[in-house]
Amino acid sequence: MKLKSIIAGTTLLLIAGYFFSLRYQLKNPDKVLTEIKKQYSDIEGAYIDYTPENYKKLGLETTIYRGGIITAAKEYDFIADAYSGELIDTTEITTV
Repeated sequence: MKLKSIIAGTTLLLIAGYFFSLRYQLKNPDKVLTEIKKQYSDIEGAYIDYTPENYKKLGLETTIYRGGIITAAKEYDFIADAYSGELIDTTEITTV
């Protein structure tokens, strides 16, 4: 009985460790850009910086990717969370 408990405990620990490591692994920048592009229409161009950087806003610190979207009418810079791929901030670029 004791051997079964040890094997079950070890298995649960390994599974929990696997899912924990997935949560704290950087997403592929190409996948992040693809998801962000779905939120815009008439895209003429898009780019993302593959180098993650630390970002602090409102006392929270995370790792981000920076990039941009060019549509037929406007240009945008964006910041996306490197772990979840969620869009954190978007800024419209005004050209004179």
